[in-house]
Amino acid sequence: MGQAKLPLDTYPYPRDPRSQPIAPDIADGLYVYVQDAGGTIFVLPDGSHMHPRVLGNAASALYAGDLRIDKSRIVDVTNLSGTFQFDDPQGLLQVATQLESLGFAIESGAVRFFPMDGSAPSILK
Repeated sequence: MGQAKLPLDTYPYPRDPRSQPIAPDIADGLYVYVQDAGGTIFVLPDGSHMHPRVLGNAASALYAGDLRIDKSRIVDVTNLSGTFQFDDPQGLLQVATQLESLGFAIESGAVRFFPMDGSAPSILK
């Protein structure tokens, strides 16, 4: 695992009560995720400026981004987060590996890394 990173927005938003560790029985949909300092991946339904509310209190994270689940499969997982802006493809691969260890199947081409310099995204897996 990488090193925990503080959010760029350090306002201590409260943790959203819908925030929960991801599990294979989660409903299909689009989510934001934040991996806490202990390695647990927490999710919230996607929306405007949701990343700082996943853990709340300006907590640091090991990684963050968004993901989409369709028919209980991960069809998209990225590092897109304005709050954390992780720029480490290896961290995204570690998130994908953890999702697989939790029982998720990941579609081919679903793990997409977006460099923070605005260059073209790459498919990692």
